[in-house]
Amino acid sequence: MKTKLTHLHQKITRIAGTNWGLNKDLRRRLYKTVAERMIPHGAAAWAYPLSARQSRLLNSIQRKFLLNITGAYSTTPTAALQVIEGIIPLHIKAEQEAVYVRTARLRKTSNYNNINFNPNNYEDGTISTKFHPAIFQLEDRISKKAIPSSTRSQYLHGRFKDRRQNRQRLLCHGRRHNKIRMDGAT
Repeated sequence: MKTKLTHLHQKITRIAGTNWGLNKDLRRRLYKTVAERMIPHGAAAWAYPLSARQSRLLNSIQRKFLLNITGAYSTTPTAALQVIEGIIPLHIKAEQEAVYVRTARLRKTSNYNNINFNPNNYEDGTISTKFHPAIFQLEDRISKKAIPSSTRSQYLHGRFKDRRQNRQRLLCHGRRHNKIRMDGAT
């Protein structure tokens, strides 16, 4: 993970340095949409519970991106950069993602900041199809009975078949006349 993100950071700094290239908002957006999404991937497997070493590693990874986004001096503390940019520390995001996946998807009880998350307290997610697509019998799902003509719509290509009905619609919307007087008469 660290090597992937280090390579990603190097690529971003090639196209956008702190004083040249992309502006600060675009560098921030790149970080939020690419790098920050890569980190919690698989967090349920490696980030529950998160060790102090993993937390420090995530902070050091995030620091490089934050220095690139802000253009601050390298002596600026990581916590200050996180506050200035309003970006949540990666170790917190990873732990939150791990708890969410464990609770919502794996249906296991999790603990975060001394708060227990029991999967029985939450609704189940949407269930995918219970049959294989190859078994899907289209013929059984389509009705072969004809629809009576009285229930069919008279609407074709954005216009009604019946011109009288179309004129009434135009009058309703006030498009038939060019002028509308204040007393209500046209």
